[in-house]
Amino acid sequence: MTWRDQALKNFGVWLAVYPAVLISSYLFSWLAPGVPLWLEILISTTFTVPLISYVAVPWVEKRLAHAKGESAAELKREEAEQAEGGRDA
Repeated sequence: MTWRDQALKNFGVWLAVYPAVLISSYLFSWLAPGVPLWLEILISTTFTVPLISYVAVPWVEKRLAHAKGESAAELKREEAEQAEGGRDA
């Protein structure tokens, strides 16, 4: 995966995470204004981490692979080969 592809992937994930964190912050300030910050962060991360892992990353990878004319599996294979010190992109 090239530097550009990685940057696009990170930006796409950020586009999913930012609104989720913003909405959860507004909900806490509206529904439970006295909640301690540590508890608000604990609860909000229980929603944002699965959002990143199971929704945002697969969706972004699928779109990125489609834009490159590859399957998501080919994109992941390329990324794994680079991580293992295999061929460069």
